Amino acid sequence: MQLLRDSNFLPIAIAVVLFSFVFADQSVASAKASGIWYHVRQGDTVWDIARKYKVSHNSILKANRIQSEKRIHIGKKLFIPGAFPEQQYGTWYKVKHGDTLSRISVNHGVPISNLVWQNRLKSADHLQENQKIFIPNLHSSGFAPPMRIKLVLTSNYGYRRHPVLKRRMFHHGIDFRARKRTRVYASKSGKIVRSGWRSGYGNYVLIKHAEGFETLYGHLYIIRVKNRQYVKKGQVIALSGNTGRSTGPHLHFEIRKNGKSINPIHYLNLR
Repeated sequence: MQLLRDSNFLPIAIAVVLFSFVFADQSVASAKASGIWYHVRQGDTVWDIARKYKVSHNSILKANRIQSEKRIHIGKKLFIPGAFPEQQYGTWYKVKHGDTLSRISVNHGVPISNLVWQNRLKSADHLQENQKIFIPNLHSSGFAPPMRIKLVLTSNYGYRRHPVLKRRMFHHGIDFRARKRTRVYASKSGKIVRSGWRSGYGNYVLIKHAEGFETLYGHLYIIRVKNRQYVKKGQVIALSGNTGRSTGPHLHFEIRKNGKSINPIHYLNLR
């Protein structure tokens, strides 16, 4: 209190406060230097936007000081930190009379499964004239599907209600429907860095690839590789199963980059 009454101290205090505001503004400005602005479209949620631009849900909420997702509305301008222009991820396409998802898939070189997942379509038949759908760019990182059956997604990447624990958790991979003992193949050549049992994953295999990539295969029935073993792309590494925290036979598949999970749907050709 005595310091506040000291006339010599007041100019210093005011200067400190002003510097704090300027520094805060500069911090916000520098944080927003890397990212893009996005106008909310009909049907958008923060989760969808985060998934599209491969950023965290919380980073969008924090950057835009959003307390509740219910406050976003069509036309609202959101800053997406760490995102790049939409063209890097894909393009929007307006459905024309007579269009089918199969035709769009062939014309743009993107599998139907990817289009269905990216646009939250109930099936490949749910298209309407003038509807806008997002055509994703698939990364050419050389990942092959981990199974050679028709791949059916049963659980997506991102937040979900855990089927066993019954609480909202982040799902770091995608799940594919698979009968017990279905062959599982290495998605890319690399070195087995871990294999065995892990809580939640059950029997699992983790492969390290070039350029900081890793792939993980979970809930396996039998593992057919050993730690430190080198495997080639397309080599059988395991049989699918129902081990660990699982409600039924399936394959859990992850792709990681520099130790962090990324959405496999952007790297796999699901045709």
